[in-house]
Amino acid sequence: MFKSIQWKLVVIYIMLILLAMEVVGIFMVQSLEKYHIDTLANTLDGKAQLISGYIERHLTPVPQPQDISDVIKGFGQEMGIAILDGSASIITSTDDTRFQKNTRLLTPEITQASFGTPSKDMRVDPKSKIPYMYCAYPVKNGDTVVGIIYLTSSMKSIYDTIASTKTILLTATLISLVVTGLVGFALSKTITGPIQEVTKRAASLAQGDFDQHIKVKSDDEIGKLTNMFNFLTTRLKETMEEISDEKEKMEAILINMADGVIALNDEGQVIHINPVARQMLSLDESINGQNFSLELSRLLNIDMKQLLNNDFDNSETLIKTKDAILKSIYAPLRRENRIVGHVFVFQDITKQHRLEAMRKEFVANVSHELRTPLTTIKSYAETLLDGALEEAEISRQFMSVINDEADRMTRLVSDLLELSRLDNKETKWDMKPIDVGTILKNVITKMDVSIKRKSQMIKANIPEELPEVFADNDKIEQVFQNILSNAYKYTPEGGKIYIDIEYAWKMVKITFKDTGVGIPKEDLPRIFERFYRVDKTRSREMGGTGLGLSIAREIVQAHGGEISISSELGKGTSVTIQIPAISGQLVSTN
Repeated sequence: MFKSIQWKLVVIYIMLILLAMEVVGIFMVQSLEKYHIDTLANTLDGKAQLISGYIERHLTPVPQPQDISDVIKGFGQEMGIAILDGSASIITSTDDTRFQKNTRLLTPEITQASFGTPSKDMRVDPKSKIPYMYCAYPVKNGDTVVGIIYLTSSMKSIYDTIASTKTILLTATLISLVVTGLVGFALSKTITGPIQEVTKRAASLAQGDFDQHIKVKSDDEIGKLTNMFNFLTTRLKETMEEISDEKEKMEAILINMADGVIALNDEGQVIHINPVARQMLSLDESINGQNFSLELSRLLNIDMKQLLNNDFDNSETLIKTKDAILKSIYAPLRRENRIVGHVFVFQDITKQHRLEAMRKEFVANVSHELRTPLTTIKSYAETLLDGALEEAEISRQFMSVINDEADRMTRLVSDLLELSRLDNKETKWDMKPIDVGTILKNVITKMDVSIKRKSQMIKANIPEELPEVFADNDKIEQVFQNILSNAYKYTPEGGKIYIDIEYAWKMVKITFKDTGVGIPKEDLPRIFERFYRVDKTRSREMGGTGLGLSIAREIVQAHGGEISISSELGKGTSVTIQIPAISGQLVSTN
């Protein structure tokens, strides 16, 4: 309790009043004592001089005790008076009990008076224990001391008065202390009250309650403190809101960013890890602390002690996991030229690696596709130049092969150019409302002769009314031509091809289904890749470039549609194309 400022102020007030009262009391008591003693001494001097004037004639030439006794009786009511001769023997007195006649008194003051000098002294009577003032006054005749007037006066009344004064001062001091304590308590309350209020509000502020406001009741230092607290509360609330917003932004960025982020403190403990990093590294939620450090050290193949000793520089590392290839980028967290943490950023570069592999494979495939016909053309041309031109039948046969290989390279280059234009968004589209059913009928008509040549049966279910689609007529016809051509090529003689068109969910759905050789399950995920062939030898024999399905997919996707394929080896293949319809309005396909 006494550690409180309020009680300290009260104690200080009381101590100040006590000190002041003590100083005043001591000064008053000493002054009062001096005043009464000086007054008594002056009184004794006056009476001694007065008595001296009356008894001087009764001391010479021979002392006359009776006359002297008559004189001093009128002065002895308030004090004791004794008249001594020049040798300090008592002649007469007002108190025969204390001063017996013809008895010599040899006190210090009488001894000094016998030499002609008045003298005073204060002593406590050993019997009554009462303080007395003693005054010895010489009576002279010329330069000769003929007698001594010895006066004694009790000082009891003086010290009783001083004691009463001390009692009064003590009472006044106690009353002053009580009043000062009450007033000091009330006054200190006006100082400590606002401070306690500020302290209470500051505690709430520390707990996160920033809606704190104190009413300003004065314009003094306490009022200024209250104003500053209110200003601090407002600024702190604004600052914490800004920090909270920034923290939420950073957390949202870290959580939603495509890269994984792991932050460690200078002791190697995890201070942040976003969900992407856990997913990339297949880390369980329960892995943290020391276990996480060991797991991270194992995954990144780094020495954690070396990392924590700051012997690890910025670096990039490739990490191969079960399902992906990651690039790990390390950077230390620095603050004022010292490292306070470590950051690892993980980027999934699986797609880039796959694209790079596909690019290399694409270049190899193009080179291979071009090298084969070029080799054939070169070898046949060399044979012709070596003399085969002289034989008409062989020359015609060789020229036919050269022509076929040239056509094959032309188709390959045309398909590559088509893909290049699609990839680079350079294709010029002639977009307009078209009827899918009419286009499909035209494609079937063009393929009808070839299909009948292989004794294949084609069955098309084309509704009489279909909604139009917003598309490029030639490009959609090219897609249908590619899909139907594949169905024709890979369906044996006597096989069947089914085409079905339907409208559902604002999409026109076209399905091509055949009873051909089918596609192995493991080849289905790559069937739309460029130059990918399930049976490369057979595909080349049929004149395929391996780009038809890739081009078909690019065209369909450019129209906002989708293309998918399903197949079972030996049982046939089904290709489904979906293109957004313009509206629910139906048009006749006739």
